[in-house]
Amino acid sequence: MRKPIFLLAFLIVIVIGLFMIRMVISNTISTSGVALGKTQDEITKFRTENMLLREKIFTFSSLTNIASEAGRIGLVEGKSSLALSKTRPIAALR
Repeated sequence: MRKPIFLLAFLIVIVIGLFMIRMVISNTISTSGVALGKTQDEITKFRTENMLLREKIFTFSSLTNIASEAGRIGLVEGKSSLALSKTRPIAALR
């Protein structure tokens, strides 16, 4: 007679324990979702910032910008160029 009562009490304690474990895990998962959302927002912000910085790099490294900066600091474009009137052959023709 005592065996079924102990077995029933043991099963009830197990069910309550499993319910508590499930509740703790559920609570942990729900709070980690908020942290995941914040992290994803930061990732999106940094990707946008990287795109803007890439555009700045492309702007500063463009040839028109380099030419205008060179003109601003006083460099001038060379007008004379060297041209050979007759090309010499590299190897003798046979």
